[in-house]
Amino acid sequence: MSTKKQTTTAQSLPSGDTASYITLPKTTQFTFFGRGHWSKSAQKYVPSTKPIMNVDIPWVGSYIISERAKPQTLELRQMMGTATEQQLRDYKLLQFDAVAAAGIFSYGNASGLTIRSPYIALDFDDLESTKVAREIQHTLIADKNVETALCFVSPKGLGCKWWVEVPEWCQNMTFAEQYATLSRYIGYEYGVLVDSTGSNVNRLCFLPYDPLCYINPKYITIK
Repeated sequence: MSTKKQTTTAQSLPSGDTASYITLPKTTQFTFFGRGHWSKSAQKYVPSTKPIMNVDIPWVGSYIISERAKPQTLELRQMMGTATEQQLRDYKLLQFDAVAAAGIFSYGNASGLTIRSPYIALDFDDLESTKVAREIQHTLIADKNVETALCFVSPKGLGCKWWVEVPEWCQNMTFAEQYATLSRYIGYEYGVLVDSTGSNVNRLCFLPYDPLCYINPKYITIK
């Protein structure tokens, strides 16, 4: 699948979960939303819904490998034994930048998707340890039927994030159908459960520090 940037015109996303997102114009970029904030109306911390810029796989991979998110990643993992789930969630929202892998958004909700990327980010959460997360990372990277774009351990260290290029055998599906199909495939092949909450097309992925993040070599340009 080519990663050459394509010139295209954005169009509105059809409404409803049955919308065929695959009919949208294609791009190899996706939206960076940054960090969350306190919402006065909701009286809680919420993710950002305002796009900051569009980025690509090399940019995200470089971000994760760099030490940009190292302090907050280490702090979050130190909090694991004492903080509540709500405290951990709030910390991630406030301290970690986030991107939406599905494509370019004009706003941070499903109807805000204007240009679809070829990527889906699959989450594997609540694992036994970082060691298990790393083992799953290596297993997923070696898969011969689904091409990995990025793969890294999650901010808390107990999960794995697998960014894949949508395989040809499920391209003519909605985003939710693609996510469900890939989840079933992973469950059948490896007996690992995929987090079902990631099936929302506007799902954000927090960017942690992981010096062992895998980046598909085809995205790496040697200067």
